[in-house]
Amino acid sequence: MIEKIRKSNGELVDFDASRLNKWGSWADKRGIIWSEVVMEATKRVYEGCTTREMQQAMIDVCIDKQTKEHSDMAGRLLLGIIYKEAFGGFTKVPRLLAAVKSYQARGLWEEMDYTDAELEYLQGFIVHSKDENYGYAVLKQFRDKYGIRDIKTGKLYESPQFMFMGMAMKAFEKQPKHRRLEDVIKLYTYLSDLKINAPTPYLNGLRATKSGYASCCLIKSNDSAQSIGVAAKVAYDMTTKQAGIGMLLETRTVGDGIRNNTIEHMGKLPYYKLIRSCVEANKQKSRGGSANNFYTAMDPQIQDLLRLKHPTTVASKRINEMDYSFGTNDYFWECVQKDTDWFLFSYKDAPRLYDAFYKLSAAEFSMLVAIELNAGTKHVRVKARDVAKLFIQQRYATGRIYPFFATNANSHTPFTETLKMSNLCMEIVLPVYGFEDEQDLYSPSEKEKGEVALCFLASLVAGRITEEEYGDVAYYALAMVDSVIDLMEYPYPSMAHHVRKRRSVGIGLTNVAHYLAKNYVNYSSRAGKTKLHELAEMHSYHLHEASLRLAKERGVPEYMKYTKYPNGWVPPHTANTKINAKHDARLRYNWEDLSDRIRENGGIRNSVLEAYMPNESSSLATNTTNGLYPIRDFILTKKSATGNVLFIVPDYEELRYVYEIAWDIDTVDMIDCYAIVQKFTGQAISSDFYVDYAKKRTVSLTEAMQYMIYANSVGLKTMYYLNSRVGVGKSALQDAYCEGCGV
Repeated sequence: MIEKIRKSNGELVDFDASRLNKWGSWADKRGIIWSEVVMEATKRVYEGCTTREMQQAMIDVCIDKQTKEHSDMAGRLLLGIIYKEAFGGFTKVPRLLAAVKSYQARGLWEEMDYTDAELEYLQGFIVHSKDENYGYAVLKQFRDKYGIRDIKTGKLYESPQFMFMGMAMKAFEKQPKHRRLEDVIKLYTYLSDLKINAPTPYLNGLRATKSGYASCCLIKSNDSAQSIGVAAKVAYDMTTKQAGIGMLLETRTVGDGIRNNTIEHMGKLPYYKLIRSCVEANKQKSRGGSANNFYTAMDPQIQDLLRLKHPTTVASKRINEMDYSFGTNDYFWECVQKDTDWFLFSYKDAPRLYDAFYKLSAAEFSMLVAIELNAGTKHVRVKARDVAKLFIQQRYATGRIYPFFATNANSHTPFTETLKMSNLCMEIVLPVYGFEDEQDLYSPSEKEKGEVALCFLASLVAGRITEEEYGDVAYYALAMVDSVIDLMEYPYPSMAHHVRKRRSVGIGLTNVAHYLAKNYVNYSSRAGKTKLHELAEMHSYHLHEASLRLAKERGVPEYMKYTKYPNGWVPPHTANTKINAKHDARLRYNWEDLSDRIRENGGIRNSVLEAYMPNESSSLATNTTNGLYPIRDFILTKKSATGNVLFIVPDYEELRYVYEIAWDIDTVDMIDCYAIVQKFTGQAISSDFYVDYAKKRTVSLTEAMQYMIYANSVGLKTMYYLNSRVGVGKSALQDAYCEGCGV
C-alpha cells in the first residue's frame, strides 16, 4: 500500500484510503464489488503517484475486466477526470454565459452573435447530468478526440454538454432571431440525447476556431499535365482541411505519345505517386491523409493497376499506401457472365467511349464499342472474365480494392450529369469536373471549367428516434448540415461557388445492428430485411420532407436545375426492384404526393440527401454500433489515431443471443441488405463484407464472381472493405478506422 500521493496542485500528501473508497463507491452504480477495483488499482501505482494516475489505474482495472458493469464504472471515473480537468470538479461547473466568454477570450471558441440575455436563457436548457449516462466509450472518445484541449499540455477545457450547446449555437447563429433560440435548443437536445450522430469535423470544429467541415472531397483531372497538377494541389490543400480524397485521373495510358509524339507518356503510376505524396504530407493527430484512386476496367494498364496494393508486386509498381476503385459497367459484367472478349482502350484514343462507359446500357455500350473497333481505334483484346478474376484475387488478397458499379450509380440518382467516381469510403457519388487552369480555382466560373465536389455528412441513430419524432430530428440534422455548408471557409472561391449552389449532403444511419436486434430480427432473415426496408424508407422520406421545408425557408439552390427534382423525382421512381423478392415490405409513405409538392416548389434545398458512411469513429461518440454494419463481436477494442477504446455493444446482456455476428452472415444476405437500403439512397453505401476463413477455408473465384454479378444486378453502386478473419476462438480483430470520412 502506498503512503504518499501527489495532488493536482503538486502537493505531496498522505495517502487517504477512505477518499479512494469514496471514488469507488460513487463510480459503482451497477452493484459490482468496487472494493476489488480499488485494491487492484493500488497495486498498479507507485509511491508518490498523482491522484490522476490513481484514478487512471482504477479505470484501467475496470477496462481490463471487459464487462458492461465495469465499463460503466470506468465511464463515471473518467467523467470525474473530465470535470476536474475542465472545471475543477463537479461543483465548479460555470454557467453557460461565463463559459462562453471564457472560451472566446482564450480563442478556443469563435465569437458568436448571442447576447448575454440569450445565453442566460439557453442556460435553462443545458442538462449536465446527461453526461453521467453516456458511458465509457462516449466519454473516452470525447476526451481524446472531440473536446477542445491544449494539444501540448493535454488540458481539457469543456464538457460534452458545452460541446453540444456550442455546436448548436454555431450551426444556427444565422437563423432568424424570432426562432433562433428555439432551433438551438432543439438541435442541442437531439445532439445531447445522442439521436443525431455528428461527424468528426463538426464535433471537434463546430464552435471552435476550425472551419474544415467537409468530410469528403472528390477531385478529377483531365488529360493534361496542367490539369493533373491542379488536382494534386487540391488534394494537398483539402487534406489540410481534414477531408478524405477521392481521385480520378482521366488521362492517357503508358506508351501514348504526347507533344506531337515527341515524348512517351509514363502512364498513371507516376501521378499516383504524386497524389500519395500530397496526401501523406499532411498527417494529423486525429485524422490523416488518405486517398482512393479510381480507374475503369477499360484501362490498358489494368493489369498493373489492379496489382498496386499487393505485397508481392515489384516495388517499382507497388503503391500500397492508397486505396483503389475498379470501375465497371453492366456490359462488363455481361461479358464476364458470357465469358466473351473485353476491349481495353486508352482515354487518348477513345474519349467518347470513356464518357459513355458510365451511363449507357449494356446493349448501347456494346454498339459503341463495335463502332470504335470498326473504325480501327487502337485497342487490346482480353477476356472479360480474366480481368474480373484478377480484380477478385486482388480484392480478396488486400481487402482494399473496391468495385464501382457505374451503370447503377448513374441510373438511380437525382443527378442528370454523369457520375464517374466516389470518395475515400465509397459512399459519396457526385458530379465532378477537371480544371485545366489553376487560375480557375480562384474565380467562380461555369462548372465545366472545373468543379471539386464536397459532401457534408451526418447520421441519425436508428432505434433512438420514434417514428412520431423522426421528421423533426431529420429536419434539425439536415438544417445543421445545410448551415455548415455556408459556415465553412473554402480554400478556393470556385469551390465555395459550386458547393453552395449544389448543397450536396449525405445523411445516413448508424446503430442499425442494435436496431435490428431490439426488434428481434437479423440481417439474414426475411423479417430483418423487411424491417430494414421500412427503416430506410422512413429515413429517406423524412429527409425529403425536411429538405422541401428548408427550400421554402432558405431557397432552392441554383444547381437544382442539374437534378431530376424539378421534375418531381423521388427515390422510388428509379429504384432497382429486383431486390423486392427478398423482403415483404410495401411502400408506407405517400411518395407521389411528395413528388407533386417537390415539383410545384421547383425542387428541394439539397441536390442529394442520403449516403451511408462507416461511422467507425463518431459512432463511439453516441455509443452505437457503427453505420449499417453488423457487429463483429460483442466486445471490441476499437482503434483510432488517438488511442484504443473499449466498446461493448448496446444492451449486451439482454440481446447477446439476438445480435447476429458479421462473420456468420452469408455474403448474399449482406448484398440483399445493402441493396434494400440502396433503393432509398441518392448516393451510395460504404458497404463492408466479411469472410471468416476459420469456417470457410476458401472462397472460389466462381463464387466470388457470382457475388459481384449479383450485387450489380440488384442495384449496388459500390462496395467498401472486404474484411477477413483467420483462426478460431475469441476475435482479436481491431475495428478498421476510417480516417477519411471520420463519421
